[in-house]
Order: sequence, then C-alpha cells, then structure tokens
Amino acid sequence: MTAELVGFTFIVLGLGFTSLLFYRLPIIPSNQSNLGDNPTLTVIIPARNEEETLPLLLGDLRSQSITDFEIICVDDNSEDGTARVASTSGVELISLAGKPDGWIGKSWACHNGAVAAKGDVLLFLDADVRLSPDGLFKLLRTFVDAGCAISVQPFHVTKAKYEQFSLFFNLVQIAANGIALPKPLNVGLFGPMIMISRQEYFSVGGHNAIKSSVIEDIVLGIKLRQAGVAYRLFIGDESLTFRMYAGGIGDLMQGWTKNLASGAAKTPFLLFIMVFLWVTSLTSVPVHLIGAIASFSITRMAIHVGLYIIWVIILMRLSRRIGRFQRWALLLYPVPLCVFLAIFAVSMFKKIFKQKVIWKGRQIETADRR
Repeated sequence: MTAELVGFTFIVLGLGFTSLLFYRLPIIPSNQSNLGDNPTLTVIIPARNEEETLPLLLGDLRSQSITDFEIICVDDNSEDGTARVASTSGVELISLAGKPDGWIGKSWACHNGAVAAKGDVLLFLDADVRLSPDGLFKLLRTFVDAGCAISVQPFHVTKAKYEQFSLFFNLVQIAANGIALPKPLNVGLFGPMIMISRQEYFSVGGHNAIKSSVIEDIVLGIKLRQAGVAYRLFIGDESLTFRMYAGGIGDLMQGWTKNLASGAAKTPFLLFIMVFLWVTSLTSVPVHLIGAIASFSITRMAIHVGLYIIWVIILMRLSRRIGRFQRWALLLYPVPLCVFLAIFAVSMFKKIFKQKVIWKGRQIETADRR
C-alpha cells in the first residue's frame, strides 16, 4: 500500500468519524414553561485576577429574570482589584489569603464557596461567563427537567484575531468528551458552568475529592459517574456565552497548555482513536494538497482541493453551533490547526516531564498528584 493510499485512507476515516463525533450537538433547550416551586439557588464564582471580567458577569446576574438567589464570589488570593469589585457589588465575598498544600486554586475556591452556600442547588460559574436576562432561568429550567446535575460548555464569543486559534480546542474538547456521539459518553463536566444539588455535590466529596486535579471539571464528572450520580451535558446558545483568554495570546497558550494533555489522558481509548483520526484527516488534506501542487499533479490537486472544501464546509457548520468564529479562520483552517497541534505537543511534553505552567500568576502542575 503506497503512502498516498494510506494518507487517503486516514482522510476518509476522519471524515467518516465526523458524523459520529458530532452526531447531535446537545444545545441547551429553550423551554420557557414555568418553574413552579423554584429550588433555592446559590451562584458561586471562583475568581482570581478577574477585575475586568467579573463586573460584566455580576451585571448580568443583577439583570436576571429570576431574582431570588444567592451570589458568592470567592476571591482566590487575587493580585488585582477582584475583591474590590465583588465587595462594591453587594455580593457575598469570601477572600482567600492562600491555599493549603495539595490544592489547585480553583478547586479550593469552589470548595469554600460551596461550604458557605445556603442554596439547595449550587451553580459554579467562571468569571468570564456572560448570561442573557433569561440565562439563569434557562439553566434552572433545564436542571429541573433533567432531574440531575447539568453542565454547559458556553457559546464561545471571540473578538481578537488570536482568539480564532481556540477553534479546534473547542471542537476537540466536545468530541473528546463524547457528548455528541449517537449514545453520549459524557466523560466529564464542563468547568465554566456546573449546576448540581448540594446533596449530590457533597455526597461525592465535592471539590475536596479532586483538590489536586488540574482538570477538576473532568475529574468531578468521573467522580459523579463512579458514584452512580447522573449528569447531563449541554452546549450553550447565545444566552449562555463566554470569552476565553481575552488577556492576550499568552493567556490562550498557557490556558490550553494547562488542560490539554491532562484532558486527553482521561479520554477513553476508542474515543481517543476516533478524535485522533479526525484531527489526522484535517491535517492530511492540506499536507497532501501542498504535495500535489509541488508535484504538478492536476488530478491529485483537484482531489485534495475538493477534500479541503469539504472540510471547510464541515467546520463552518460545526463552528456556528459552538461559537462565533471569523470566516478567515475557517477558510484558512490549517492556521488554527497548527496552533492546536503545537500547543498539544507542548502540553504533552510538560505533562510527561512533569513541568509546570504559569497561570494567573501561579505555577500550576500539568500532572495530577493523585
């Protein structure tokens, strides 16, 4: 079998796996029926160095169509004005001067917020999340209808050009979590939005049980599944959004480096192979196209131009369901794909050799200590 035929086989397999990995994107329902007796709710916001993003989220929470809920902001030893923003906004502020050995900062903040919470339902929200006025209602309605914990990957809003580089991180995260398969696997939770009953949260030990994990969202989901506690995963619409890594390309690189390899290690083997072949197919098409151009093979050029166009159409259809990405990033998809592959390689290197990354002014382990 020639190298050309092997490459073409990988391309076809990857294209075929698209229909499995993204069989049905579970967009959060838009059911507007009444809630009835509202469960008591506490919103917990773990925040470190979120002086710029926190006012936006707190403003959204003040504008919600439902008003009877508690807000706790946990300042995770921030180096900026995060605590001041929270204290002047009238929400309950918990200020942490540090964290015990063995804890990841976000898990320590979530744990402290949960212990202080009065609500029967806990909603953990990252500070870069944005909510439309019916956002909380939609989350509570979905939680009540599902009858179990829910977690939402928000709709990704991008603005700067470098933010387009998150395209494949988002798609791979969804695929590797198995939420869009014909029979969803739901490997773990999505960290930006987790809604769970207080009783179920503490029944599995909450964030205390996963305190050293850098991918606390995925590992918490695994803990729930091991304990037989059900949960459902959704993708947000434009009422539940976030803007990741707005602080610059350095933030983007550090953030994805911190999570990528550790998340891949938690992906079930067969699912990992499908995702690997999907990415391989995306990579192979432009590589073979360049080879065809270099060899002046009109037939090969025509085949791979056609395959390239197919991938662009697929990415356009998928991307508009999960975020707001610019057209150039889809037409020139090898550019964000190369960034994804480079950061994945760095993340794997750091995990294998147990090196640390800098995130929000802290050194973070890329390998779990448990």
